[in-house]
Order: sequence, then structure tokens, then C-alpha cells
Amino acid sequence: MHVFYAHGGGLGHLTRISKLIKILEIPVNDVLIITPSTFTKYFKSYTFVKILWNETVAEWSNTIKNTIESYTITTFYVDTFPFGIKGELSSVYTAFPKLEYVYVSRVLKWQNYLDAIPVKTAIKFSKTIILEIMYDEHMIWIKNNSKKIKQIMLQNKQVSSISFHDKPYILIVHSGGKEDVLKICNRASNDYHNKPEIVMVVFTQVDINIKDSRILLHKDIYPVSQYFEHAEKIYTAAGFNSIQELQSYNDKHVVIPLNKLYDDQFFRYENRLKNDRLQ
Repeated sequence: MHVFYAHGGGLGHLTRISKLIKILEIPVNDVLIITPSTFTKYFKSYTFVKILWNETVAEWSNTIKNTIESYTITTFYVDTFPFGIKGELSSVYTAFPKLEYVYVSRVLKWQNYLDAIPVKTAIKFSKTIILEIMYDEHMIWIKNNSKKIKQIMLQNKQVSSISFHDKPYILIVHSGGKEDVLKICNRASNDYHNKPEIVMVVFTQVDINIKDSRILLHKDIYPVSQYFEHAEKIYTAAGFNSIQELQSYNDKHVVIPLNKLYDDQFFRYENRLKNDRLQ
């Protein structure tokens, strides 16, 4: 059994992990995902163990330990946060030192994260999978704490393009955070204030109401990539999945980096711009 520990509240962690599982060609019946995400309904082929946001760090650790003890685990994959989002994995590493651990790494405000973790148990990952360019200090830590390092480019599932509306439309795509969704919507609305014929389609998982007659709000559609091709513009934040999934639409992708606790979206966006200039 392959266990993936994906601690995050949005769709991003599960989307990223699901793509990775497919690339690694792990059978779905051999996968167990531990997560607090409320979006497991979109990934029905996997088995989930739920943890809750309002639980203590010790409770998270105990759930993880009980899961390891209850199944025959071959590999334990750690998504993004090597010690857990609040340090909950430190006691797990101590309790199960012989288990094979794989770190799945993306951009992280490295020093901010380390400063927030009270106990950092020594860990040597059997392998680290790198999904994008990261901070130098983060990479140094990975090299010092991993037996092997492998870079993987996650692949997007090929979908048939569908036009969402019979009128010209733009897309606003963001799964979480009311203020964040409104910020992206406001940017799009300002850009198109003199084009009333353009329909603004918002895809989100947030329970939000937007008072704008041009906006069509959809709160429970996933995935939405089938609508990219026919959109005039696509507005998103600079999250990992948005940047990765929209690489082939850079000419119409409008990126609004958001200031997040650990995810450095400005760093990621700068790297995308650098890559664009090289092409």
C-alpha cells in the first residue's frame, strides 16, 4: 500500500497528488490518501483517511500512526511539508524509522515554514520528487536529506474542448478563499468594464455571492480545463496547478499572485515569466 499524506484545504493538493499517482503508475486500489480536504468527492477512485482541521497536532499524528499500523505500507509520500504542516510528522518518523518515505516537493516559503515547526526530527527520505523550481535553501536541505532526487513534470489529462457559452466569455478559476476569489473577479471586471458583451464565468468551490449581472457563478464543477480552449482570457492565482495546467495558454492566462502563508506565488510567477522569456 502506498500512503500519500496531503495536508491542505483546497483542491490543489489532491489534484497534484492524483496526477503524480498516475505518472508513477500506482494502481488506485493500492493507494491510501490521508487528508483534511473537503474535496475528496472529486477523487472517488481513491481510499481516504480523513483528519480534521480542528484537531490537535497530536491527534493528526495518532491518526497517521494508526493508519500505518493498520495497513501493510510499502511507501509513505509526504506532500509539500516535510515535517507536516505543523510538525505532526516528526513523531511519525520516530515511531516508524524503517518505513520508506518519499518527499513530494513544490515551492515553499522555506524559512517561514521551518520557523513555525517546533520539533524537526532528523529524516532521510529515500527519494525526493521535485515538481518545480524552488528556493535555493530548500534545495540544499533536500540534497542533504534525500538519498535520491528526481524531477518530474506533471502531465495534464487530455480533454475534449467544450465551449461553455454561446457568447464570448472569460474564465475566473479559483477554488478557495472568498477574499481571493473576489480579488481575481475584481481584476477581471476592471479589465472588461467597457466590454459588456463578454460573459464572466467564475468557477470556484467557495460559497460566495457576487453582485454583477455579467458573472455566471458555478460552485461545483471539476475539472474545468475542458473550457480553457474557447475562453477569451483565463484569470487565476499563481498556485501550482494553475500555472502548470495553463502552460499552453500563456498568451491568454492572466495571473494574479496571492500572498499566502507558505506558498510563494510571486516566486512561482516570476519563474514562469523567466521561462516565457527564454522560449
